[in-house]
Amino acid sequence: MSGGDTLMMEDDPHDAPAMLAPDPGAAAPGDAGAALARGLLGLLEVFDRSGATVTRLRVTHWPVAVGRALSADLVLDDGHVAAEHLRIEQSPSGTIQVCVLDTFNGVRRGGKLYPRGECFDWNGEDDLSLGRSRLRLRLPGMPIAPEQALPKSPWRVVGLTVALMLAVFGLSVLQAWFKVTEPAKFAQAALSLVGVLLGGLVVWAGLWSLATKLFTGHPQFWRHVRIACAFSLLQPLATGGGYLLAFAFSWESLARFNFLLSIPVLAAGVIMHLLVIAPQRRRSLVAMVAGVALLGVVAMMGANWLQNKRASNQLYLSALFPPGWRLAPTVPLDQFMREAASIRQRLDERLKDHDEDAPGDDEED
Repeated sequence: MSGGDTLMMEDDPHDAPAMLAPDPGAAAPGDAGAALARGLLGLLEVFDRSGATVTRLRVTHWPVAVGRALSADLVLDDGHVAAEHLRIEQSPSGTIQVCVLDTFNGVRRGGKLYPRGECFDWNGEDDLSLGRSRLRLRLPGMPIAPEQALPKSPWRVVGLTVALMLAVFGLSVLQAWFKVTEPAKFAQAALSLVGVLLGGLVVWAGLWSLATKLFTGHPQFWRHVRIACAFSLLQPLATGGGYLLAFAFSWESLARFNFLLSIPVLAAGVIMHLLVIAPQRRRSLVAMVAGVALLGVVAMMGANWLQNKRASNQLYLSALFPPGWRLAPTVPLDQFMREAASIRQRLDERLKDHDEDAPGDDEED
């Protein structure tokens, strides 16, 4: 393989790697005849696991060998790829065929794994996975993704960012105002709260931007700020909505396990941050974050059970709203008194058990 056959590509400034635009090495859909006239039979592109383009090969002859050996037409720097991993050739009928060569890792296409010795047709619509790399084929005449328009109104993005930040600060100050006991000190407390929120937002978005810079080459700081602000607003809305539904319909269990409503919101926020870094790995990222969130829920409920002998962190409905917002049917007075008596009995039994478990006082001499 000559040194000019494989060209390194620059990082795409967008979030996800876009399809290559027509250039001297790739023909547009209407230029298939011109590409063939120049001897260009296709274009092979290699992507890493994060979706970034690693290299590409202009195909001028069939067959094409792919592997780590220098004798291969497309040389991959991947320790999980065999010396000659696969061979791509054109059958007499004109279809593109892939044959898996001497490799025990095989080649994966979609959800199917092709082991050593198998051959299959490849129309280029699906990527091939070999080792930790993905292989994409473009043939003359295949459609490419449309050109992406540059943002014409960057002030809209700036305005959205500012609006989200102001909403987060305003909501936090409002929550602090409801909890304040000394109105004279509220201004000082509000300034401290805004400072802490601003510092936390900068650190949080900065860490995600650093990771994005390392993997994609573009920090995307303000995008991470918008994601953090959006889900910071969704989290109190989710928990507040849960408390409101529990109060309106007398759903005690919803109030006791209300903390579970914030976990999916936080997990979704983390997924959105991760998708900025690796947009091509949506399924694996969602599965990973969902698994971590599930383990977190089990750990929290287990800790509550070991400490308080219950899975929830609340005993009763603690959030009260105006009585006119109640939609649950009223309870007769006799039923209410019986239920209140049963609650008192359970509390007395719990206090008795606690007194029995507590060590007695040492007797005085």
